[in-house]
Formats: sequence, structure tokens, C-alpha cells
Amino acid sequence: MDSYSNRFGISKRYSYKTDLYPKSLLDESFPGSLFAQYYGTNIVFSNGDVIHVFVESAIKLLNVMEKVDNEPIEVKDLMHRLTLDVLGKAAFGFDFNNLGDPKNVYVTSYNEVLEELSKPIYYLISFLEHIVPRTEAIKKIAKLNKLYDEMVERKIKSMKTGELDEKINNKSADLLENMIHACNDPENPTLTSEELRHNLAIFMLAGHDTSKKNFIYLFIDVQKKVRDEILRVLGDDLTPSSEQQKELKYMNMVINENLRLYPPVDNLPRRIPLNDITLRNHVIPAKTPIYVYIYGIHHSSKNWENPEKFIPERFENEKHDHYAWLSFNSGSRLCLGINFSLIEQRIMLCTLLRKYEVSLPANSIHKDKLQIASESSGTMGPHPLPLIFKRRTD
Repeated sequence: MDSYSNRFGISKRYSYKTDLYPKSLLDESFPGSLFAQYYGTNIVFSNGDVIHVFVESAIKLLNVMEKVDNEPIEVKDLMHRLTLDVLGKAAFGFDFNNLGDPKNVYVTSYNEVLEELSKPIYYLISFLEHIVPRTEAIKKIAKLNKLYDEMVERKIKSMKTGELDEKINNKSADLLENMIHACNDPENPTLTSEELRHNLAIFMLAGHDTSKKNFIYLFIDVQKKVRDEILRVLGDDLTPSSEQQKELKYMNMVINENLRLYPPVDNLPRRIPLNDITLRNHVIPAKTPIYVYIYGIHHSSKNWENPEKFIPERFENEKHDHYAWLSFNSGSRLCLGINFSLIEQRIMLCTLLRKYEVSLPANSIHKDKLQIASESSGTMGPHPLPLIFKRRTD
């Protein structure tokens, strides 16, 4: 085997040979667990023009930030609130209003469930919930599932009135509406209301909880160069059009480098190979659980020169190997939210950096390096990250 096959054999096969490396269903990985009950069988475990949604949310974000100047703002929480609003409008046609009212029933119910699912003791001692029933957690999931079911039911009713068909025809339907419309096709298998709810749950995780809560942090040292590019490309425009986003070359390099250093998730879902596989003269028996450790690949000196350093220019002309950067997976399993995430980051950075100078508080724990807190949901993000946003005067 050559060095390429040695380094990327598993990740390449994992991404492309999905018939030989089927995903392990949640109920197989965590049988009978609360995690499996909530996410179930969904599109992740078994893109329409939405720029206007990001722009609306960016303006709403600025209105929230207008109340604070040159004082620390906890950006992790702020980005959580923002991305939930964007996801709700783009994917479900629903305004969670998390920026305006972070204590409304939809937001609090979702956060309560995430908190229950993220308790590490149930991952360390997997059989514990079979001994001590999680009654309160089950009630919280039932409450959130009821809210999801109401969303699905409203969409199904709009199909009966012809409203959904009209949206499909003029290409204004959201993701959930497209799924429901596809279910009505007699030539396609139909998703049950429960399966639609499971997909709602996983979209919430994939689109919201994996959002880059730390993405502004790494722009602090290079913000002048990024801002100069924003002002040159956008001129008087507040947010970038689709074409202008392509011209933001340095910003895109910084985003990619950020995603390399701090990928949204640390590893890909478990796969179970159907046959024996050979790697570096070692035989891995069939049915052996396989994980691809993204964080390790992104930080390996075999794949990247000075892997712990923040060097955006390494992405100039795409010099890296394709399988050395797996922030959104690759191949047939490329994350369906890749464009959503990248558009969101570009628009929010354009909105914030043209108006604010960003800095760390003097006593920040992130002064030397971003302190990451791995979360039990499988996503990655920083410890609380206060940043100072000072209005620019030039």
C-alpha cells in the first residue's frame, strides 16, 4: 500500500463505500437509551435560496448587540440563539424568536432536552437508565416531541389546502415542507409522522448544536485583513450576495482553517463493516465498530505542516489532501448542511466585522488558546467565550 492509502484508507472507504460500511443505528449503539428514543431513525443516522433568512437574522442580531458596546458578550450563547432562529426559518418555516425571547417554550423545551441528553454519566455507565428510569427526562422529551408533532401537523394541513403545492411550485418551500411533499409521492416510501419528527430532531442538532460557536474567536488576530476584504468586495452592501461570497477568498480560507482546528464534531458516526478489511497489513474483522476521528486527522503532522498553528494560507489553492479535511465529512456522506453553515458564517462575519472591533477581555481563559469543551451530544464547542465588541468609528 502507498502512503496515501495508509493514511486515508479507512476515511476514504468510510465515506464512499456506504454499502459495505453501513451506519450503526442509534438503537444499536445505545439500545433502549433516551438518546435513541429522541433522535430515532433519521436522515443522518439510517439546499433554494435562503440568504434572505440569514440577512434578516443578522439585522436582528445587530439590534440585540446595539444595547451593549465595549462590554463582554458571551458569544457562545449568542451564536446558539442566532443559529436556532436561522434554522427554524430556513428548515421549518418557523420563527423560534430565540434572539428576541430566549425563554419561550420552544427554546426552553429544546435546551432542557439537550441538557438531559448530555449528562455524561449515562454514557459512562450505559446500563444505568435501565436501572433508574429517567422519568423527568422522558417527560421533557414528550413535551418537545408534542411541539414537533404540532409543527408537522400544521404542514400536513397546508398540503390539504393546496398551500404546500403552491410553495413547491414557486420554490419557496422549506426543508420540512419538501420532505412532507415527497412523502405524498406514491412512487416513494412515505415517512411516518414519527420519522418526520426524528428528522426534525436531528436537523436541530446538525444545524444548531454543531454551529460554530467559536468561529469569531480565530478572526481576532486577522480581523483587519478580513475586514479590508469585506469592505473592498461588498462596498456599501451590508451582506454578501452569492457571487460576492465567492470573492471573499481570504475569509473563506480563515473559515476553513477554523473548521480544521475546531471541527463541529470530533468523530463521525460509528460504522459496522460487513466484511473483513485489511489496513496496513492488519485485518479488521467484519462487524468491528469503526469510528473516524476527525479531530485526530485534522491535527496530525502527517497531514498538515505545523498542525497546531492557525495558518489560513494553507487553504490557498486547496493544497491539502481531500481526506485530510473532514469538517463536513466527504463523498456520498457529505453533510447536507455544508452550504447552510458556510453561508451563515460568511454573512455573520461580514455583518459583525464591518461594524465592530473584536477583542478578548484581559482575564479571558482563552487568551493563549481556545479552551474546548467536548459535549456528550458528540459536538464540540468552547467553554463560555466572552468577547468585547467595540463599535468602529472609521
